[in-house]
Amino acid sequence: MTAPPPTIPSLKEAFITAQTNLLSQPLGPSRTWRRANDASNQPIPPRLLDDVLFSLNHTIQQHCRRVYPPQASYNVAEQISNSYLRDAEDRVRGLKESESTIGKELDFVADDSIEALPTLWPIEKDIENDPAAAEEYEALVQRLTELTEQRRQLRLRVQRLRRMEASVKPLSATEDNNVQDNLVTKNGPVEQELEKMRALLARVAGQVAELPDQPTNNRSRSRTSSTVDFGDMTKARKRNLDNFLSDPRVFPS
Repeated sequence: MTAPPPTIPSLKEAFITAQTNLLSQPLGPSRTWRRANDASNQPIPPRLLDDVLFSLNHTIQQHCRRVYPPQASYNVAEQISNSYLRDAEDRVRGLKESESTIGKELDFVADDSIEALPTLWPIEKDIENDPAAAEEYEALVQRLTELTEQRRQLRLRVQRLRRMEASVKPLSATEDNNVQDNLVTKNGPVEQELEKMRALLARVAGQVAELPDQPTNNRSRSRTSSTVDFGDMTKARKRNLDNFLSDPRVFPS
């Protein structure tokens, strides 16, 4: 996964942090100064020099911690970023009012800045002097507009997918949420039971085919009795259903 592009506050904060680290480095005399000190008539004792340097470096460290904390660096970076944004907004506002210049500080990632760009190079003199650059600018603006539209569509798609994810999230099976898995899947329980039923039906059909034919009288009598029994069962079921629907305890009026 690629890292997101750096923002203006992050870049400025990194720069300020690097500069404050340079300011907080401990100080020390160079080798040339030490040789000159050792060769002088009244050299500074090394122990005294080390004590003074230790005290000075300690003071520098305390000063940097109080004056340049991470919160202060981030606030300064935000102020710089806000200054850039205000300047870009002013230039965009001026570009909308008079399409004669394009500021270098425009944020070409923002939709407003891209929509404010003129489709053609606004200075006719430059077009006459360098038509190839003007055509390149027109192609770049068109490409930038297409990419902006694609980004807008992707944003809408991401929002739609996030809404769908939030809608189906309660249905996901977790330790706290025991949701039954979908049974109608390939090689799932339902398919296995259907295979068993198909095998049983084939066996039953084979056994029925092997039964001897009954006499006509017995067959007709059996068919009549089964028809009567089926009719009685149908009437009984209908009567039970009507009794259930008319029961005031089930459907109180």
